[in-house]
Amino acid sequence: MRTMISCCIALTLLLAAGPASAQWNFEYQQELSADFDDIMFPSGTVGYAVGSGGLIWKTTDGGNTWVEQTTPVIDSFFDVFFKTENEGWAVGDNGAICYTTDGGTNWIEHPQSKIVTTADLNAVTFFGTSGWLGGDNDAIWLTIDNGATWTLAQAFGDEVEAISFASALVGVAAVDASGCWYTTDGGVTWTQGAMNLGPWSYSRTDIEEILMIDASNAVATGWGSMVGPQPTIIVRTTDGGQTWNIANTDYHWETYGYGYGLSRFADGEIVLAGGSSGSAGFVLHSTDNGVTWTSTPPVTGEGLNDVAVVPGTDRAFTIGAGGFFALSDDRATTWDVLFDPTYGFNGFQKIRSWGPMVVAVGDLGAYCDILPDGLGGWDLTWKNILVNNFAGRMHDVWVVPTADSLGTVIYACGAYGSAYKSTDNGETWIELLHTFGVTSYWYSMQWFDVDNGMLVGEVAGDDAIWVTSDGGANWTEIWYNVKSEQFNSVSFAPDNPLVGVIGGDNIALYYTTDGGANWTAATEDIVSTTADIEEVWMVDATTGWAVGDAGIVAKTTDGGVTWLQQTAFTAVVLMDVYFDNPMLGWIAGDDGTCYRTDDGGVSWVSLTAGLELGTRDANAVYFQGATGELWLGADYFDLLRRNDAAATDADPPIALPFALNQNYPNPFNPSTTISFSIAREGRVSLNVYDVSGRLVAKVLDREMQSGSHTIGFNASGLASGVYFYKLRTADQEQTRKMILLR
Repeated sequence: MRTMISCCIALTLLLAAGPASAQWNFEYQQELSADFDDIMFPSGTVGYAVGSGGLIWKTTDGGNTWVEQTTPVIDSFFDVFFKTENEGWAVGDNGAICYTTDGGTNWIEHPQSKIVTTADLNAVTFFGTSGWLGGDNDAIWLTIDNGATWTLAQAFGDEVEAISFASALVGVAAVDASGCWYTTDGGVTWTQGAMNLGPWSYSRTDIEEILMIDASNAVATGWGSMVGPQPTIIVRTTDGGQTWNIANTDYHWETYGYGYGLSRFADGEIVLAGGSSGSAGFVLHSTDNGVTWTSTPPVTGEGLNDVAVVPGTDRAFTIGAGGFFALSDDRATTWDVLFDPTYGFNGFQKIRSWGPMVVAVGDLGAYCDILPDGLGGWDLTWKNILVNNFAGRMHDVWVVPTADSLGTVIYACGAYGSAYKSTDNGETWIELLHTFGVTSYWYSMQWFDVDNGMLVGEVAGDDAIWVTSDGGANWTEIWYNVKSEQFNSVSFAPDNPLVGVIGGDNIALYYTTDGGANWTAATEDIVSTTADIEEVWMVDATTGWAVGDAGIVAKTTDGGVTWLQQTAFTAVVLMDVYFDNPMLGWIAGDDGTCYRTDDGGVSWVSLTAGLELGTRDANAVYFQGATGELWLGADYFDLLRRNDAAATDADPPIALPFALNQNYPNPFNPSTTISFSIAREGRVSLNVYDVSGRLVAKVLDREMQSGSHTIGFNASGLASGVYFYKLRTADQEQTRKMILLR
């Protein structure tokens, strides 16, 4: 079930009227820049969420629709508490205190707002006519007249993050680094509870949220700083806050994330939400007052700021930075993301396609696919790559057709030595390789078929190349060079998988003529010797391009052996290059830079006009030949599109000769890739024969467009030996030999 949030959540999916215009269109743009920090439901129908810039939202139908309230301040709200559906309080930046008595129809700034304190207020709660405020100036304030006046109750040695009461007298407070405090006199005086954090040797602990279950039991959560694993802290008390013990000593959520939110279902089940930069938004569950905890799949690629259950239901909401909003109808087990900004400074990193489908990856484990909606526009769906509660930046993605070309396998790679694989169009992912905690990064991939692939990047700060022949189950290091550098990009010729190039830091350029088994340093004529090559792209077996720092654009016409810097036309860092054919290409880079060439790089035309990216960097450029769409991925997950079909009409691909290339790898076991080109559109067959001339496999037999093509062949079921594969059209045919070696 998909529930829509009405009114204020703005996700820009602009539906173009048609593909005739070359105007840039935003397919995704994060318009809701506000952060949500707290959410609560005083009843099963009414709920409130607050956040940055004085944001307050209200629902009256259990969260199905939300309406923004009008508030008298622009200070960010960090906490909200409602005694009833109508009577509530919100506190936040600079000591801001606001209240309502009519369910948010009118919000009033309290007379003591920014007078009680000018420091941030993080917590507000009430029990009867008594209420309490907690803030950054290490203090708790008390009211006994239903909030009419507030007085200082007690000062602490650190920030008061959260307060919870079981009765008008018994309560607890989370006081950041000094732990958990308790009161038995309604908050007039507070005593520090004794903390037992088990085997963990923390250099600092921050307690961020606290929940009083009854007069004796309470749970608190936060985060600890230490060398090595940094688990989310969960402590509990059974004596009203006098002593606190770690929930259990064997929990292992090495999330590098804070526990930020606690909420409780009517039957006593507690849910905990949290996370932080580099840690996926996680949710934990306890059904025994916090003694034991279980985890459910991560919710998003970034941390969560709070979680709230809807009283009397199995429904829960969780919220976070950038307007993140998600709903669960099964007790916080699975989530329907209502709005996900997938906020990340460096945004999209790589875009590719297969047929009409476009896929993109980027910061915080972000993965999305985009498909035509049949109405002249596009539908975009986020499916973050979340494995082991960790979501680092994804640098590259490949969509690899299966041997029958009917399905696909999607591969992604990125930070912290991570490589992932999906066989269900990005719905779920398995981890192929992960060296967590080691300074290793994979920046680029090349896949020849579903089994044979290559990763390039850095391991412990030095350039490295790893290969696999079994779909990523096992990897072999074929290059490791102690130069304190990194390889940023790899590209092989689509018409000859034996020819490839690699680019990296300090004008590192290498080429191979044997499918990557051996690499040789290229000869280059580039002015700088210290600038980085950010991306390389082989158009065919002879022509290739490299772009990088300081506006470097270099070209090879001999398969990467030598490179010549082209005439400089920009000084910004260029991050990506893509050529559809030897004449037609695009480059993209910093400050929203995008250029196109129609004459093989002799001249370049700026496409920056209309981009509206300002100083945001364009990190990825991709031309989707199947639809004629040019895609641009930028910082903060801006995704733009324009139709460049006119460019392809003006400069059609150079006609390729009829050619059948040598399969790669060869010998192979059991999968290999066969590439070929045909000069004219028509019916094409590709068959495999044994040495006696007996037909053993029909690889393809269908109508095909002119140009270059690649197809995988899986020889499972065939014995080791020599085989022949024959390409045939209406008027031409060619045969080559291949070897299956088991």
